[in-house]
Amino acid sequence: MALSPADLLQTVAEPTRLRILNCLAAAPLFVSDLQVILDLPQPTVSRHLGVLRQQGLVRDTPVAKFVLYRLQRADGNAGKLLAEIIETIGKEPEYRPERESAMARSRTHTSHRLAAV
Repeated sequence: MALSPADLLQTVAEPTRLRILNCLAAAPLFVSDLQVILDLPQPTVSRHLGVLRQQGLVRDTPVAKFVLYRLQRADGNAGKLLAEIIETIGKEPEYRPERESAMARSRTHTSHRLAAV
């Protein structure tokens, strides 16, 4: 079942989930990366990732003992709406530093973690 625009808006209306989507728009990240970037405890990040995964907005890929999360684009009108939301928040000064941190952390931290596997 495709996500309706109303369900999408309800899901991303929660500020932490919007911040997570903003970071994942920059790069795939591990929970620990999101914890550092967003300055949030692991249970909070994991709980919101669970909601986003359940709604089909993110997907997870096991990598050894870690789980890598990435954005999963939705289909149809909800997909277009999500793309517009992500593009818009990426331009907002309040969200830009987290997106830039996500890109930088993904480049350095992810390669080190994958090399250790």
